[in-house]
Amino acid sequence: MKLTIDKFQQLHSISTLEMNDFDKSIKLVQVLLDKTEKEVEKIPIKKFERICKKLEQAFNLNMDEAIKSKPKEIIKANGRRYKLNFEVTKEPFNTGRYIEVATFSDGNTIMNMHNILASISQPMVFNWNKLAWECLPYNALIHEQYADDLKHADFKHGYHALVFFCQFLMISIPGSKDYLEIVTEKQMMQNLQPILLQPTF
Repeated sequence: MKLTIDKFQQLHSISTLEMNDFDKSIKLVQVLLDKTEKEVEKIPIKKFERICKKLEQAFNLNMDEAIKSKPKEIIKANGRRYKLNFEVTKEPFNTGRYIEVATFSDGNTIMNMHNILASISQPMVFNWNKLAWECLPYNALIHEQYADDLKHADFKHGYHALVFFCQFLMISIPGSKDYLEIVTEKQMMQNLQPILLQPTF
């Protein structure tokens, strides 16, 4: 099961809904299996319980992998390549992109994960003359297109970017304790991990 940024954001939204555990688990299974509500409701109860258990294990493995893996500079998202720029003191990172990241980090950082990635990345194209991949200049006018692509990126790439830039912004913005949540790996796990709840009858 590939855990994309988009899928993780959906899971996070569901985990915050005010509803009973069983209804919540139905919605979580829908997202993780790409099924409709009617398709999930047709699953026999015993099988549904087994599915919940397996999906919870798979989800936990994905989260563990995200935390243990190292940040990657070049990632694939929606069939395109992007280079993530973590060196904030060098081009193409600049004041405008700093402000973008700060803006998207103010509020719901989880739901803005794809926007933060879009602000720190550059699309890449293959140059047939040089037989090598190269970065295109960042275009703020099509930030939304980048962000839409990056929703399809592996969650672990968004996770590392979020941890890195939230920590960076906290250090760089005076009084940022009130401006941003304090983000550590342990807190990220607690705040981001929607739990596949076992049905209760």
